[in-house]
Amino acid sequence: MELFFQLLINGVYVGAVYALYGLSFALIFAPTKVWHFAQGGIYVLAGYALYSFNVILALPLWAALVLAIALTSAAGAGCERLLYRPLVNRGVSHMVVVMASLGLFVVIENSMDLVFGPSGLSLRIDPQTPWLVSGVVIMPIQIIAPMVALAITGLLALMLYRTMAGREFRAAITNPELLEINGISVSRIKLYAFAIGSAILPVAALLLISGGSGVSPTVGITAVLTGAMAMFLGGVDSPLGAAVAGFIIGIVENLSVFVLPTAWQVSITYGILLLVIMIRPTGLFGRAVQKATV
Repeated sequence: MELFFQLLINGVYVGAVYALYGLSFALIFAPTKVWHFAQGGIYVLAGYALYSFNVILALPLWAALVLAIALTSAAGAGCERLLYRPLVNRGVSHMVVVMASLGLFVVIENSMDLVFGPSGLSLRIDPQTPWLVSGVVIMPIQIIAPMVALAITGLLALMLYRTMAGREFRAAITNPELLEINGISVSRIKLYAFAIGSAILPVAALLLISGGSGVSPTVGITAVLTGAMAMFLGGVDSPLGAAVAGFIIGIVENLSVFVLPTAWQVSITYGILLLVIMIRPTGLFGRAVQKATV
């Protein structure tokens, strides 16, 4: 049973990072219906921003995180204001927006490769002393990560359900036309969605890097695909559901190793996603099928 509990601990840690991926992707998609695949590029930018501020500029890790959050938030808002909004205003098709997003992702990824090189880079993080509990090895970051993910998810839940801005955000998901009729700018809400969703990415990147992963140009594809998968599993109109689904995905991926070879991890996860979609197309916490329009 030691192996089972070790895999469970690992799964909770990875699930915390996946929860932030899902929350970030769903916060953007739910009110905008834009397939923001360039989020993978923003995630790559987050990792290299942390590296640049922490290693190159020798700033403390907390300062590097704050600056990286500010940078990615501005980059996310810039995507909406300078790329997606002009395309939407021109009345382009949904596929044009998708291709533009993928193109931006590739540009960011290749730019980071050109500037920093293809090899993985590490931050200046003090070595962690593991705890041994009944034969199970627990790293401090494996405790910190789920606490951070729960805190961010909880704060967003309070914002969504206890503030006027949150009510407007939820209305933009379900009935944006009604908001416009009442004189509330849906464009402003979409801009905030990109900024807030992108601001989560440096936190996810730091939690993953602190567990031993390096910064490289190729990390973005996993982040964006996992975020999209968590959103589908949780529900395309439920950012909080996407966060819960991210936790589930991380735990299932790791526990599957208990009975199957590691090569089956991704297959098991996608198999569960397909099964859920077949039974409940709206996802575990979704309310209604949303037509993807731009």
